Amino acid sequence: MNKKKSVNPIPLSLRDRKRYLVFELIVEGHLKESEVSFFLKNHLMKLFGSLGLSKMNYQFIGFNEKSSKGILKCRHTAVEDLKAGILLLKEVNGIPVIPKTLKTSGTVKKAKSFI
Repeated sequence: MNKKKSVNPIPLSLRDRKRYLVFELIVEGHLKESEVSFFLKNHLMKLFGSLGLSKMNYQFIGFNEKSSKGILKCRHTAVEDLKAGILLLKEVNGIPVIPKTLKTSGTVKKAKSFI
């Protein structure tokens, strides 16, 4: 018999619930996606450490350079910690920024509609 193999072997009941956080960086000038990704991860690593970041299940999804808005993914229990970490960000590559969290969503499709 030909059994179909599952693409994701982890059952739905055991997978983590995730949340997508939409944020905005108010800045004079222009920021690149690679800069924001690098400096945000380093900032969160200094705040929470590697263990805290791994428990948070943090992932940088994307950043729109024109609107200066981006999406981050985390575990549903770590949303408040991630919001606090983003709001403590003061500069990206020497350029002062004012971070602002806009929306928390359960799906990436809904989060992308806010960018």
